[in-house]
Amino acid sequence: MAVMRSPVRLTGNASARAPEERAASSPAAARWRRLGWHPLARRRSWVLGRVAIGLAALVMLGAAALGGLLALAPGVANAPVLASRSLSRHGGQPVAEVPVKVGDALVAIEDQAFRSPPGVDIAYGAIRYLYAHLQGQSSQGGSTLAQQLAKVLYTGPGDSPFDVAEQVVLALKLEITYSHQQLLTMYANSVYFGDGAYGLAMAAERYFHRSPAALDWAQASLLAGLVQAPSILDPLVHPHLALLRRNAVVAQLRAMGVLSAPVAHRVTAQPLL
Repeated sequence: MAVMRSPVRLTGNASARAPEERAASSPAAARWRRLGWHPLARRRSWVLGRVAIGLAALVMLGAAALGGLLALAPGVANAPVLASRSLSRHGGQPVAEVPVKVGDALVAIEDQAFRSPPGVDIAYGAIRYLYAHLQGQSSQGGSTLAQQLAKVLYTGPGDSPFDVAEQVVLALKLEITYSHQQLLTMYANSVYFGDGAYGLAMAAERYFHRSPAALDWAQASLLAGLVQAPSILDPLVHPHLALLRRNAVVAQLRAMGVLSAPVAHRVTAQPLL
């Protein structure tokens, strides 16, 4: 006579259940649930804690590296002297202070974070540099105004990671040491504006036969736009490219709220020279 066997319910067998299910039904898990903390949430918290510790370690290492670079980099107390000396070699006369229109135009097209607290725009510029470097693109556009000034006065135009690290440290020292207006003035007195014009005063006279303080928005925007590539954008040789660049500066001034839409429209309608 055949013996009837009752079917085995695999679903009730603890060994056949998934490890997560067994863990969730264990006595320890029950205790955690009574305390309002699921075991999976506990594991996520553990992972997040380790990630936070790793990020904190990276921040501390970065801060230590920055501190070491700041200690090794040369001082910047001589920056005004270097700016004046560079300009005098080319027969230029320095401006005592950059006019508002020229300063706003330079900030709009070169470094919109320039007037942030020291280091903020430099961090942003470093991120842009790293992104461009990883993409295999030119990273010159990632330089802040303070970095560009560091290139002119101290390091030269090197673009390797080591060069950029040195420029970033010097830029940070410049931002800590000098006001935004002082940095803008040194920058405007040091850069090349094309057609043999070194410094803002010489450029205003060369292109418009007037002082920097007498420049209107269109003229200030043209000069600010020339700094990126003074030979390629020379308005006497490449007027079409210079016009496009000037209007790009005006568009940035409009986007920043410095110029209203009607004023920006009138500025772009003005002749180049």
